[in-house]
Amino acid sequence: MRVLGIDCGTECTGYGVVELGSNDVLASIGYGGIRLSRQVPLPERLATIFDKLSTLIRQHRPDRVAIEDVFYAVNVKSALKLGQVRGVAMLAASSNQLSVTEYAPLTIKSAVVGYGKAEKVQVQLMVARLLHLPQIPQPADAADALAIAICDLHTAATITRQQAVAR
Repeated sequence: MRVLGIDCGTECTGYGVVELGSNDVLASIGYGGIRLSRQVPLPERLATIFDKLSTLIRQHRPDRVAIEDVFYAVNVKSALKLGQVRGVAMLAASSNQLSVTEYAPLTIKSAVVGYGKAEKVQVQLMVARLLHLPQIPQPADAADALAIAICDLHTAATITRQQAVAR
């Protein structure tokens, strides 16, 4: 199974493609960040995110997409902009007939580190270790996106095991 994880952001949207092989080994297929200038109007930034995510989906052919769930923000204006980016990410996935799964930040951290309140650097280090990468993925948004994809793969594997036992 191959998952595209997306860490939505208005200045940098991170992405990471992770595959779970038949031998249950995680592998990074690709990662990076879609950097956006604040000088560019928001509608143009959203179009860029949609175009680049659509290209990544066609290039890497994931089976599904995973993104971070909505969190509570103090700044309402920032939260609204982030919501628009999330909507565009979901649209890119659904336009390519892919399902989208959302995960809470605590769930992502628990799946990767084993502790829901882990620090950002702990998540980044575990992502590098789980994917056998020589260094922490950059930008930081890419490491977060890889963590989201890992969370989705771990969750899917757990559900599959539970279904097998239930039979």
